[in-house]
Amino acid sequence: MKKSRKASRSRKMTYMLLAAAMVLLLGSALGSTRAALTYYSENYTAQIRVGQIGVSLLENGNTVTRRDYDGDKWVETSGALLENMLDKEAKEKLVLNKSYEEELTVENSGSIDEYVRVRIYKYWTKGKGDNKKKVTSLSPDLIKLNLINGGQWINPDAGAKNKECTELYYKGILPQGQKTAAFADTITIDGQVAEDVTITTKDNIITTTYKYDGVEFHLDVEVDAVQTHNAQDAIMSAWGVDAAALGIL
Repeated sequence: MKKSRKASRSRKMTYMLLAAAMVLLLGSALGSTRAALTYYSENYTAQIRVGQIGVSLLENGNTVTRRDYDGDKWVETSGALLENMLDKEAKEKLVLNKSYEEELTVENSGSIDEYVRVRIYKYWTKGKGDNKKKVTSLSPDLIKLNLINGGQWINPDAGAKNKECTELYYKGILPQGQKTAAFADTITIDGQVAEDVTITTKDNIITTTYKYDGVEFHLDVEVDAVQTHNAQDAIMSAWGVDAAALGIL
């Protein structure tokens, strides 16, 4: 997934990283699968020294993915969310309505201060490989990522329903080497997924079909970092929001 954008006069630099995870649903029996990490990054530079900007996404205290600009090159590590959600050795199956630990935090792993935004995507897909398609009729609200620390993470759309994407803005500057307060602590798949069924009878055979048979739930987390120089204009250009009005600055 690549995107290019020109910004010859914009005095800022920002980039984004993405960690993704997906779990396959088969009726009321669920099992986890490994999901490949995808990076999405944008660099904006103009008449300024880029310096050393960097940001990392942490899951349950461990770095999932990291991308730092060091001198004239990117240094990165990659991983995937929800890798250890289930006990693989015990062949643990995902239980509906059970809360699993999913503490998500952002760390400034660069050497300059920055502002941080997080985008959380929750959605469903069905199919395999090139035939995989997003299932828009299934509610992302059934993928319950519990958001916390609302006083430190600004959510402009708090309370909105059926949103595929939630944007969170960290309040204030994230100094170099520091971590934010967690923005989430658990993930749960709502048991309602097992209640939406179609029952048919033919030749005295009753067939129960779950609406969620064969679909995957996805949790994608993107992290943006914007340097603090000329912050108001930089954030407006990068994120399209008034930082002062939103309470970011």
